[in-house]
Amino acid sequence: MEEDKIISALIGLVGACNNNPKTKNTDGVIIKALAFSTAQIETGSKGLQTLIEEIYEEKFTVAPGCATCQTPCGNTSDYDMNRIYDSEADIRDLKLKILSALKELAAELYSLQKSDTMPMEYMDIFYKALSYVSFDMERDGLFTFWNEVQGTIEKIWRQIRE
Repeated sequence: MEEDKIISALIGLVGACNNNPKTKNTDGVIIKALAFSTAQIETGSKGLQTLIEEIYEEKFTVAPGCATCQTPCGNTSDYDMNRIYDSEADIRDLKLKILSALKELAAELYSLQKSDTMPMEYMDIFYKALSYVSFDMERDGLFTFWNEVQGTIEKIWRQIRE
């Protein structure tokens, strides 16, 4: 599934940002990539592959050593989406809800071209949520996080509608 490839690569980019400062372009790349399927973004004739290459380019700009690392630590590796699909149903469903909420918000931000004007605390939910969906978590912890995601996303929706 094309969205899986995007999420997989984005989790690697977010992992790079956990240990390295993001660039002025990172937020925009994340928003554009999350909005890809929802907003039907034009990425040229190669579409999905062009977008994934853009994610990798940004990841290697954020963490240039990762591109040539001889002993990868895994922190910036693409995520295996089967880990979500093979999870217990309630865990899988919560993680997919989180991703869906992020995609919907990202599509709106992308269409409004607001990804570079959002307060950092609001952009943080994208980084945090992409990290969290890659973690092996118990249902209660993930449900608590889902509630946090919902609250933050509601605040962002209110702000962009003003």
